[in-house]
Amino acid sequence: MQLAVPLGLGTPAQQFNLAIDTGSPITWVVASSCVSSICSRVSNHFDCTASSSCQQSSTPFNISYVDGSKVAGSYIAEKYTLGSLSFKGAVGLVSDDSSAMGATVDGIMGLWYYPQGSEIPILNVLKNSSALAQPQIGVWLKSSSSEANAPGGEITFGGADTSRYSGDISYVNCGGNSPWTIPVGGMTVNGQTIETSGAMATLDTGTSLMLVSQTVSDAINGAIPGALKDPKTGWFLPCTGNYPITITFGTRQVTIPYSALAVQDQTATTNDGSTVCLSAAMYPTGDTATISDWLLGDAFLKNVYTVFDFSTPKGRIGLASLGSGGSSSSSSNGSMDNSSNDAAGGRLAMLSSMLKALTVVAAAVVTFA
Repeated sequence: MQLAVPLGLGTPAQQFNLAIDTGSPITWVVASSCVSSICSRVSNHFDCTASSSCQQSSTPFNISYVDGSKVAGSYIAEKYTLGSLSFKGAVGLVSDDSSAMGATVDGIMGLWYYPQGSEIPILNVLKNSSALAQPQIGVWLKSSSSEANAPGGEITFGGADTSRYSGDISYVNCGGNSPWTIPVGGMTVNGQTIETSGAMATLDTGTSLMLVSQTVSDAINGAIPGALKDPKTGWFLPCTGNYPITITFGTRQVTIPYSALAVQDQTATTNDGSTVCLSAAMYPTGDTATISDWLLGDAFLKNVYTVFDFSTPKGRIGLASLGSGGSSSSSSNGSMDNSSNDAAGGRLAMLSSMLKALTVVAAAVVTFA
């Protein structure tokens, strides 16, 4: 799932719909000069010559994603408008695009935080400014059981939306090889303890499923009656059942219901004609890059309120039980989107095209649909 938020760039602002991605550092849009077949499928392109605040540079950038896609180009400095926030920061202007964006997504908003003080990620820029009330972003995603007309989710820049969670927020200090990565304290599936062997997990809003090692994926799915393994695509599960997963981080235990583990809109038909659902607990296959840490995406995040806190040198992640909903009293709302690829087709697209609309709160909140 990609959680896409509306963003203005430039003076006057040119409008884009960017997927928020806590698993990557660079915010990028496609240049008006890009003429590749993939660029031509993107709805909105940035024209530096049409903005009085655009500062071009010859500094190149390139980035590769876990699904094997890549983008490259050069940086510009430009004015951002995000909800009620306005600030200047670096933007990657893409001239070479092999990414697999959804039809309504124009690029990526990279939400890594670098303790070394890089000025490329926008969270570093925001921390060094006075724009945010607190150096935090809070993320709430709509679950399938949420009210029908609610937005797809909400991202709060500058704090946490207290109406979206209940009880205390439990914080875990980040470590590992990438930003927003925390140690896994334990896991159970269907009442069975799964060996996690000191695993580290990155909480990644740019990922639909949960990407773990093959050993852990086999243990998770093997604990579920009726699970089937396809050597090319991975695991499939009965579409209905009552076999929840619990994952513990610090003092917080998060339960993932079976309806989220068995991905209801990505199905396959077995030789005997029965329908099975793709398992959200996958391991790297095909073009997907080898990973050192787990990637926990939408299948995990929609079951917990998550705070990405960059007040400490390496950052920390806060987890809280979901609340009953509502919106922050200090919100400035926009919208975010959700759309999907069929992962059963052979290639696991970790930046898949599932889009929905989001909202912006606190200093600024953005809403996904």
